[in-house]
Amino acid sequence: MGKQKGEGARSKARPSSSSLAASLLSSAPSSAAAVSVGFGGFVGSSRLDPSPSTEDSLPFADVDSEIAVHLKRLGRKDSTTKLKALSALSSLLQQRSSKEIVPIIPQWAFEYKKLLLDYNRDVRRATHDTMTTLVTSVGRDLAPHLKTLMGPWWFAQFDPAYEVSRAAKRSLQAIFPAQEKRLDALILCTAEIFMYLEENLKLTPQSLSDKAVAVDELEEMYQQVISSTLLALASLFDVLIFPQQEQPASENITTEPKHASKARVAAISFGEKLLADHKHFLDFLKSKRPTIRSATYTVLKSFMKNMPHAITEGNIKSLAGAILGAFSEKDPTCHASMWDVSYPALVLFLDNMPPKAVVGDKFFLEFFKSLWAGRKTSLSADRLAFFQAFKECFLWSLKNASRYNDGEDSISHFRATLVDNILAKLIWRDFLTTGSSKSYDIISTGKESESSEKNISHSKKVDMLSKKYPMPYLQALGKCIVEILLGIHILDINLLSVFTVELENNCMSVLQQAGNVEMVEQIILFMLLLEQHAVMEGATWPLVYIVGPMAKSFSIIRSSDSPDTVKLLSVAVSIFGPQKIVQEVFNQKRGHCGGDESSKAEEFLQIFKNTFVPWCLQPNSCSTNARFDLLLTLLDDEYFKEQWSIIVNYVISQSYSGSPAGLINSDQATMLATLLEKARDESMKRKARDGSSYRPGTNPEDWYHECLESYATAASRSLPPYSASHVQFMCSLLGGSSEGKSMPFLSRSALILIYEEILRRLVSFIQGSSFPWAQDAASMLSNDAEICVEHDSSFNIVEKAKISLDILDGSFFCLNTLDGEGEIVSGILSAIFVIEWECNLSEALDYSLDEKSMSRVKARQSFGEYVRAFHNKINVHFLKSLCIDTRRRLLNILVQSVKSAIFVEDKHVNDKITSLCFTWVLEILERVCVDENDKQNLLHQLLSRDERWPVFVVQNFSSTKAPGHQKFVALIDKLIQKIGIDRVIAGCAMPNLSMFERSQGIASSAWLAAEILCTWRWPGNSAMSSFLPSLSAYAKRSDSPQESLLDNILNILLDRSLIYGGDSTKSSVSMWPVPADEMEGIEEPFLRALVSFLSTLFKENIWGTKKASYLIELLVNKLFLGEEVNTICLKILPLLISVLLEPFYGYVEPGKGVEPCSLEERFVQNTMIDWLERALKLPPLVTWTAGQDMEGWLRLVIACYPFSAMGGPQALKPARSISPDERKLLYKLFLKQRLVAGVSAMTNQLPVVQMLLSKLMAVSVGYCWNDFNEEDWEFLLSNLRCWIQSVVVMMEDVTENVNGLVDNSSDSLDEMCKKIEKIILISDPFPIKISEIALLSFSLFLKHCKHQQTEDTDNSNTMKTEKLDSAKDRIVEGILRLLFCTGISEAIANAYFKEAASVIASSRVTYASFWEFVACAVLDSSSQARDRSVKSVAFWGLSKGSISSLYAILFTSKPIPLLQFAAYFVLSNEPVLSTAVVEDSACNSVINATSDQDSNRFDTSIEEKVRLKEEISYRVERAPYEVLEMDLLAHQRVNLFLAWSLLISHLWSLPSSSSDRERLIQYIQDSATPVILDCLFQHIPVQISSIQNLKKKDAEISGALSKPASAATKATITGSLLFSVESLWPIESEKISSLAGAIYGFMLHVLPAYVRGWFNDLRDRNTSTAIESFTRTCCSPPLIANELTQINNQHSPQVGSFLPFVVLVTSRVVACWSNSGSSRLDFGTDSCWTDSGTFSGMVSGTDCGTDSGTVSGIAGQILGHILV
Repeated sequence: MGKQKGEGARSKARPSSSSLAASLLSSAPSSAAAVSVGFGGFVGSSRLDPSPSTEDSLPFADVDSEIAVHLKRLGRKDSTTKLKALSALSSLLQQRSSKEIVPIIPQWAFEYKKLLLDYNRDVRRATHDTMTTLVTSVGRDLAPHLKTLMGPWWFAQFDPAYEVSRAAKRSLQAIFPAQEKRLDALILCTAEIFMYLEENLKLTPQSLSDKAVAVDELEEMYQQVISSTLLALASLFDVLIFPQQEQPASENITTEPKHASKARVAAISFGEKLLADHKHFLDFLKSKRPTIRSATYTVLKSFMKNMPHAITEGNIKSLAGAILGAFSEKDPTCHASMWDVSYPALVLFLDNMPPKAVVGDKFFLEFFKSLWAGRKTSLSADRLAFFQAFKECFLWSLKNASRYNDGEDSISHFRATLVDNILAKLIWRDFLTTGSSKSYDIISTGKESESSEKNISHSKKVDMLSKKYPMPYLQALGKCIVEILLGIHILDINLLSVFTVELENNCMSVLQQAGNVEMVEQIILFMLLLEQHAVMEGATWPLVYIVGPMAKSFSIIRSSDSPDTVKLLSVAVSIFGPQKIVQEVFNQKRGHCGGDESSKAEEFLQIFKNTFVPWCLQPNSCSTNARFDLLLTLLDDEYFKEQWSIIVNYVISQSYSGSPAGLINSDQATMLATLLEKARDESMKRKARDGSSYRPGTNPEDWYHECLESYATAASRSLPPYSASHVQFMCSLLGGSSEGKSMPFLSRSALILIYEEILRRLVSFIQGSSFPWAQDAASMLSNDAEICVEHDSSFNIVEKAKISLDILDGSFFCLNTLDGEGEIVSGILSAIFVIEWECNLSEALDYSLDEKSMSRVKARQSFGEYVRAFHNKINVHFLKSLCIDTRRRLLNILVQSVKSAIFVEDKHVNDKITSLCFTWVLEILERVCVDENDKQNLLHQLLSRDERWPVFVVQNFSSTKAPGHQKFVALIDKLIQKIGIDRVIAGCAMPNLSMFERSQGIASSAWLAAEILCTWRWPGNSAMSSFLPSLSAYAKRSDSPQESLLDNILNILLDRSLIYGGDSTKSSVSMWPVPADEMEGIEEPFLRALVSFLSTLFKENIWGTKKASYLIELLVNKLFLGEEVNTICLKILPLLISVLLEPFYGYVEPGKGVEPCSLEERFVQNTMIDWLERALKLPPLVTWTAGQDMEGWLRLVIACYPFSAMGGPQALKPARSISPDERKLLYKLFLKQRLVAGVSAMTNQLPVVQMLLSKLMAVSVGYCWNDFNEEDWEFLLSNLRCWIQSVVVMMEDVTENVNGLVDNSSDSLDEMCKKIEKIILISDPFPIKISEIALLSFSLFLKHCKHQQTEDTDNSNTMKTEKLDSAKDRIVEGILRLLFCTGISEAIANAYFKEAASVIASSRVTYASFWEFVACAVLDSSSQARDRSVKSVAFWGLSKGSISSLYAILFTSKPIPLLQFAAYFVLSNEPVLSTAVVEDSACNSVINATSDQDSNRFDTSIEEKVRLKEEISYRVERAPYEVLEMDLLAHQRVNLFLAWSLLISHLWSLPSSSSDRERLIQYIQDSATPVILDCLFQHIPVQISSIQNLKKKDAEISGALSKPASAATKATITGSLLFSVESLWPIESEKISSLAGAIYGFMLHVLPAYVRGWFNDLRDRNTSTAIESFTRTCCSPPLIANELTQINNQHSPQVGSFLPFVVLVTSRVVACWSNSGSSRLDFGTDSCWTDSGTFSGMVSGTDCGTDSGTVSGIAGQILGHILV
């Protein structure tokens, strides 16, 4: 049993006595004091509640022999082995059943006893943890073994290590959770426990262990065993002997346990035996170990307490000597227990002193002085024991004075001497002075004397100055004095006069000297202790003997101006009562007493009126507050009313001239205010002191006075100037400055009058606002409260409002008393809210005012800020505690104010008001609403219908909207995002509904959703971006009543669309699912709302095919009105059908397997067939006739065959799979138009005819292309070419006009931009729109051509395709012409002004879909078409050419991603690439070279400097420095990477041996800053940790590094960056990271020396290591493999062939060369760089029958080739 090295001998918090242990545990349960917790919840004589057990029983499995093995391991010496065995044993016990565990309990008990004595505390703690598991598992089966275990178990409770004793206690509580059960078990095992403890006391250090243990460890173990055993023994006596007398009254044990008396007898018997056998434990008292001595003191105290008969006359002398000798104990850890046993022995010591040995009072004087001096060294823990002993000894000496004195006089003199010298001059003075030398001078000489200070010895002076007693000490000392005085009063009351003389002299000395605050406070403390320990128990002598002498000091108190002296008198009055103190003071002063009760009462009131009231109400004094307190303390219960009236009348009578009639002056107001506040405090004290019983002064009515009320009502109506004193006076009358002081001293009618006046002034202030909504709020408040608002100057209104707010601030909680009283409370609170809101709005505005208006605004703003500060102080609990009627009125006023603020048009606040109103509504929800019903009521009032709201979902819809309609919807949207759509939608329903009714209410609130959808856009948001996502998320919730709500929304929108939808004449049919920008084009609000609503629900899979089929059927039924077509339905149906078909999307190529159709799909197909048949009955489009609904039916048919744009325009395909019947009818409809029109173009037809035909062509090509013949294709292409060519001509005109404008203009930027805007303005968008459809059809045509070329090998078909090539090429050239035109226009404008170029770029964004189709066609163009287009642009002769146009698009400020990629595609491929990067003079030799000889002939000198294109050079040479500091997704950063991609792509395209390549490389080395590589690695996260963590057996890179790594590898292998640029848009972090990796890999391939130079300049070791590892892993192996493959291609097959492969694990490339045999060449990439001088290759040849010289030669060639 021990501790780890470095442990102290014992925890300082370990108690050394049972009673002290109890106190420590109760005050600090987490301290180490818990080690002494006794069994059964007892510690000594104190009963403790057990801490809850934290161990839970676990399920068990079968047991095997493992338990026995681990039990055997417990006998090992090594602590680690024991801990492991205990842990394993605990785990096994949790898995076994009770029957399997019981057999091992005897062996466990044996090991348990030994483990408790282990030196290591962790072993002991783990032992108890295992014990907890065991007893939890076996339960009642432990009973047979309980007596064996209980001894050590009890002993373990007192382990000196806190965590060990806690674990032991937990194990006991696990099996005996109830206190009663633990006590029963203790009684049952009493004998066994004593026997075990007795055996422990017989142990010696040598007998503790049978193994070789260090001597110091044995000593430590021994002292811990003995100390714990002694403490266990002491607590066992405390528990078993007289437990009923010791337990607290609150315990549940009401009867003595069974066998308790038998256990008590056994305990006494064992105790007597132990006391005799161990010679009263005197040997343990002599131990060198303080823990043993401390425990011995504890056990001796227990013997003296529980078995005093065991201490006989034979052993008292030796025991008393040992105990009294304990005063020499010097170890502080022993003091607590030493005092516990020593102090009680002092009385025994005095009692056993022979009377002849005591010489008069000299012995006792020296004894008590010495004892008192010794208390200086006592600890705070010994304080109670010391004072108890001192009191008992002192009273014993007084009671036994006759033993040492003969005769009454001698006895009286003896007692008087002790009282005077010890009680009065020693302890009382010590209490009074608190150890201060200055205080000693005052009480000894009557004044502070310098000479007396000199007479004090230096050592005593230092001691006295340093001694400042703490309050607990002074309280204990004062209690000791009071208890001694009580004993003296019982013994001889005359002795009290001895103390009284000293007390009177001291009081006179203290009160005569000014500034003796500390001693006055001590006298007050003494009086309070008298009250607590004497007066409250009925004693009357303190009044006569203590207060009486002090009463002589009244004249001194009255003449002095000291608050402390007055407080002393107040305390005396509060203790003994006003009448008694007055009688005591003035009867002694006048020298008489007596008289009847009436005369006494009259005399008391006369003294109070003539003496105390004038004195206490003297103004302007430092003791004024104290005198006010005294005056209120003198209010006697019997004459309370009369005395209070005297006080008030006296103050009012002190009037001064100049006060208005009916008002008091400022001084009177201040005095009354102070008195009233103190009166309120006095009332609360009286109520708290007397509890439920009534006492005058506890109720507000007791303090009522008519004069006070009349003055209050007059003051509330008075005009400014109005002093702060009057405000204070009003607040003191009203009360309510804090929540617990809401006790008014006025009648209810006066309160109503005053608060009505406050409300009137606040409303007057609001009425003067410049905001219309605030004026409306003022009108509403004045009407509700039925008050008349006065009209005054703005200054007076603000001043009055401020005074009213001051009064309200000081009496706010008084409003509780008027809660429910009309509209006063709700009106005042509403006014506060509105004024603060006005202040918030004023701060948010920024508009200029004239000086006069500004001063007015500043005054209002200043008051608004004051109101805001007051508002912030209002407790939320106060608002929510208001009665329901008040709260509802408040909510109604605030909600109406918010709605008024939203709807009232005010040009100054329109931009700010929505956000402010949102914060206001949230404030109401959080601060005023108590529960969901309140919040529901608020939302109901806010959303309720009125003349301004709603606008769309009304009986008679009009396009005229309320001014604030959109702002109000914006407010609703913000609320939805904040508190949830379900709560807002539910707000339309009536409040206070059940859950079922609320669900129905939500469904009936569909009009709100419909209104929001129809509004469509509002400030800051829209239905598409905000409301519909919220609605769909709500609809997906399983607990929402979504179906009925959605159906109701649908019905509202559909019904109104069928009424008003015909007005939406500009709506067009989209060729794919309706996007948001298409919905913007629907002008009719109901139809637009319906389309967006349906589209969202189908896209989010909230509704599916069944719902779509049902709606189609519903619309089909509404399409006809009898035999007539419903024209409105026919107009809106195409838009709706395009949405309703979305659930049926799923295209399968014709001829492929098609799954059987569902009923819904079959219905849809039949419906489509019916509509197609109706369309076929119509005449051809070229015979257009108005009035036949041709447009409607054709638009409907076209809408039935949408396209899917998933993946962008490049992935365009039909969205539906249609039946063969549908396909035949659709093709037939197309054929009908072609046969009538012939192959001629339709450009001369009406625009509506052309548009319908173009869309019909598109759906026909998409769905029926297999049925097309050559004539069909010719008809299609001829029309497509015409439509596209019309736009080409338009764009060429724009380009020429821009070129002419820039060449001939000297305009400013603004003028230039305006002119360019005019040039590019497309007044008629029809050509663009129809060309867009044509481009869509052409994209489908190109896709089908590719499909036919790959799958169809029929020669005839091939011939047919070839016939169409020329038409196709002409269309492609026209499309390329479009690309160059828009790019040239931007490039020309950019050369003049960048802002002008932005105007042109923005014009493209307007028709983004059109330009995306242009880009798709460009990406499918052939090199020949691109070459012809480039040459045609060159012949055009504009100021900018094709290259500049492509760069303008690539680097545009308003990008269209697909168009950017198309520009990059053209630039990075031939024939443009050769001229795209370097100026023509540097590349002509390469372009025109036809052979090596030609190349050599035309190569220019290497020394000639390369000049890059202007668009490239800047970005290569200077841009990286700027980009390095930019955002990682900045536009300029992307452009930099694209420029470098083109540069190295061009470099790669040059012949390896050409001088142009060398010159370009030299240019890059000299001019291109390597900072580009720093920019690249900002996107490649090559953290050193991620690289080093790559295992040798797993070279794969994961996480954020995987994509750039794979891109680098792919670029190295393929020698292209096109794959990475293609996936770059839209710009995202991962995509740009991938591009950076690809550029880096390609740079290594093309510019290894350039990269190495940058790498060598790196100074950060971690960064360089990470980059090297990344390069070696991802780039070097494919680079080397590439080189080997090239060498292999250069050798003839007869020499042999090489099969290179990369081994990523070892970062090596292995090449196997085979001819007749095989050889292996192994190259290790010891460095990551593959340029000359940086790559080291190790070549090993394994000969397999091949000439080794051949292998070596080949190896040399390989290395030579690589190094080149």
